[in-house]
Amino acid sequence: MARTVPVATTESPGLFVTSALWNAQVAALNSFLTAVPVFVGYATSVQSIPSGNVMTALNLDTELLDADGGHSTVTNTSRYTPTVAGLYLVIGSVGWPANNTGDRRLQVGLNGGGVVGSGASYDPTSGVTNGMQTVSTVTCNGSTDYIEVMAAQASGSALSTIAGGIFSAAMRVFWISR
Repeated sequence: MARTVPVATTESPGLFVTSALWNAQVAALNSFLTAVPVFVGYATSVQSIPSGNVMTALNLDTELLDADGGHSTVTNTSRYTPTVAGLYLVIGSVGWPANNTGDRRLQVGLNGGGVVGSGASYDPTSGVTNGMQTVSTVTCNGSTDYIEVMAAQASGSALSTIAGGIFSAAMRVFWISR
């Protein structure tokens, strides 16, 4: 269900604050601001990411918090679709198993494409478990835009992400403002 951010009106001298005006302005805005859209989800199963640095959306099968119901653990599990228009802070992470061949990449995605400036990449020089994170802001329309975290790698063969624990693929989304 789509929500909108209440808009406070400018009051003029001599205008009395009625209970209806108070509820429509002050109470509605306070209620919204104490329950802003927030999503936290992660993967409990591994996901195979093909080699070749093709960005692949990370599936998130577990929710810790989905305040507005913008994520499904059944359909399009990689996507969070905000129900309130505005600016969102997005934090994504992924863990890779020990492998020192090729590079690893991570980015925030909006509607299936990469968000400018959200990319992270590294070239593993030792065969140890690695985790990486990316952070970005995106503006969403509150109805059809969707956010994803996308990963890629170039090890020469498919690599599975890590599931469970601190290196799980994860996404956190926080509403900032309209």
